[in-house]
Amino acid sequence: MLIPRTPRLLAILTGAALFALPARAEGPRFGLQIHANGALDNLKDVTGTTPGAGVGFHLTFDLGGGHVLRPRLDAVFYAEHTFKNVAYKAHDLSLGADYLYFPAHQTTGLYLTAGLRVHRWSLDRTYPAVPPYPGGSDTVTSTDLGYAAGLGFDFNRTVGAELRFVGNLTDHVVSTDGSGGNVLQAGLTFRF
Repeated sequence: MLIPRTPRLLAILTGAALFALPARAEGPRFGLQIHANGALDNLKDVTGTTPGAGVGFHLTFDLGGGHVLRPRLDAVFYAEHTFKNVAYKAHDLSLGADYLYFPAHQTTGLYLTAGLRVHRWSLDRTYPAVPPYPGGSDTVTSTDLGYAAGLGFDFNRTVGAELRFVGNLTDHVVSTDGSGGNVLQAGLTFRF
């Protein structure tokens, strides 16, 4: 069995596998997603109850028979929120891939989705001055493995809606106790 020893070789083999798939009537399509992200668990401590705004970019590869592969890049930004006299501002950048399954075996209508991703969380913290200590600020970051699962509905070949749970597999610094980071994401998708 051939095991790739470098990321470049892995990328070449993955690309070759995608090109070896049977030809479809439609090539890959570029897409855009805008979404609102409601914080769950302890992430609410640093983000409050205001949803974060997000945007995502993706490609869809129709594998036929209702199976679709969707590599994606997402960014999520939360407004500043104060918790226990510390101002927090959280944001997340993630890169991953989703698998979509359309039970009707066509790429419109209801679909189920599941995916894996790598998250890069950043948390800006601003501390107030408390005499005799001066105020200050810092930024902490963490890179975490994550997953997503949900369902969506493509109204036509261009516009759809999606509801997903996005979670983390590892602890990170974005919440006050080092855990959390799970969100409920609702968005609109556009394919071109």
